Amino acid sequence: MSSIDKIHAVFEILRKHHRTGLTNKQICDRLNMPASTSYRILSELRKYGYIHQRKEDTCFFLGFNLLRLAESVVEGTNVAVVCLPFLEELHYQTEEIMFFALRSSNHCVAMEICGQINTRINVGRGEIMPMHCTASGKVILAFLPEKEREQIIDKMDFKAYTPSTNTSPDSLRKELEDIRVCGVAYNHQGLHKGFSAVAAPVFDNKDGPLGSIALVGSSTDLDQEQMEEYAELLVDACSNISSRVGGTMPKWIIEHWNLV
Repeated sequence: MSSIDKIHAVFEILRKHHRTGLTNKQICDRLNMPASTSYRILSELRKYGYIHQRKEDTCFFLGFNLLRLAESVVEGTNVAVVCLPFLEELHYQTEEIMFFALRSSNHCVAMEICGQINTRINVGRGEIMPMHCTASGKVILAFLPEKEREQIIDKMDFKAYTPSTNTSPDSLRKELEDIRVCGVAYNHQGLHKGFSAVAAPVFDNKDGPLGSIALVGSSTDLDQEQMEEYAELLVDACSNISSRVGGTMPKWIIEHWNLV
């Protein structure tokens, strides 16, 4: 394992335990890393403010200097800035959690969020989400060119996060066909038990899906009828966002939702 791999592993394990923190011993045990190596990495990261250590129990946590890097990433991604006022308006209209997810290779990454994140679900800036079982991921996947889409599907592990996760490539392909017709993807407890979501795509200046706007909430509140009502709001917002970044929402989707 290279030095960069080790540093990455330390960041990831601290991210997973961001609420409780971890001692050096816990980190090296979980990463199967020599205590001296782990401590040396932690000491250097602490020196630059990328992690900090709580005196009472010597646990390490991610540091505030990482926020500076994260803010620079978000501010450097113009579409996230464009999306923010739309997310705020949608949150005001629906009182549900809204977020913008940017496509990143075979996953999507949450870049901007509006609304209180329930502690039972892990949706925060920088959160990497799978494509096969999230509304935000599926709606991006649906509008990729067929060859590119199939390459991604072939590489998917189709991990089952809940009993409701779609783990069938053929079933996913059928779902993507339906998504291309209406421009909206739904997620019924596919990633987190008890939570559902609906998402619409944002298109770039080549009319490819660069990301999506998603709404997520409790499955008891978000039945199919309610999500379809919100879907129209999301499509309208995504159409406007796409226009501002040089893209175009497909005409048949606009017509499907009577937004002409």
